[in-house]
Amino acid sequence: MSETREYHLDIGDVELAVVEWPGEGDPVLLLHATGFHSRCWNQVVSRLPGRQIYAVDLRYHGKSDSIGEVDWQILSRDICLLIDKLDLRNIVAAGHSIGGYLLARAAVARLDRFRHALLIDPVITSRESYQLSRQAFADIDAADHPVARRKNKWQDAEEMFEHFRDRSPFDSWQPEVLKDYCDYALHPSNEEGFRQLLCDPLNEASIYASQGYSDDILDELPRLRKPVTLLRARYSGIVPGDFTGSPTWPELASMLPDCTDIYLPDMNHFIPMQDPAMVAGLIQQALDS
Repeated sequence: MSETREYHLDIGDVELAVVEWPGEGDPVLLLHATGFHSRCWNQVVSRLPGRQIYAVDLRYHGKSDSIGEVDWQILSRDICLLIDKLDLRNIVAAGHSIGGYLLARAAVARLDRFRHALLIDPVITSRESYQLSRQAFADIDAADHPVARRKNKWQDAEEMFEHFRDRSPFDSWQPEVLKDYCDYALHPSNEEGFRQLLCDPLNEASIYASQGYSDDILDELPRLRKPVTLLRARYSGIVPGDFTGSPTWPELASMLPDCTDIYLPDMNHFIPMQDPAMVAGLIQQALDS
């Protein structure tokens, strides 16, 4: 890959960590899934040589600050402020899972800044599913969510890689993507010689527990009057603890004025990890259109 720049961007109440690959043409913006980080896009970026690309660690993730209570509205606003601060225009953007949700909201809020949005199995579901999710988590503290008990004591990235490589859903990923995830997922060693996840499991659990309150997006989607490519795996709904099936509402494309709906029933929720070449190809196609 081309030489990268890594820096923190002050957007007001928080600093977001950004990885930039300098290049030519309209900018590409990449938003990762819950629990991950910007470097999970490395294998996609490697297939887009010479392009100007930005990948950001969301609040509570990677090297970005973890400030305030988890709120999907705030996460969405962060992306809008990032776009303003970097003065990005004619953006071709891709967002995976919550990254797709945040991308859709940012594209509505900054419509004049975007050319094309690639929503990769975004966490956008039906009104009924949002209501059920609110009810399911109404009396459950994030600390009681299974994700909050995620393993968070590692010797190094190699141990993490070996731990996950044969486990679902990681065994469906390209090994290079899993290695990128592990290589950039951990804090430096603590006094005991162990390394912890940059995305604290409690923060990750809080994101899942609060997603039922993020349904404002359904009122905004009809205003996303830019070309959208939607990728979605086989639908499973919001199933706590299941990270393989698709959470994306099968009727989502009908809410978007200009949407190409690509159904991938043989893939799981981790589409960019399974086939980064396909994702890169769709980004390139949007850049060339």
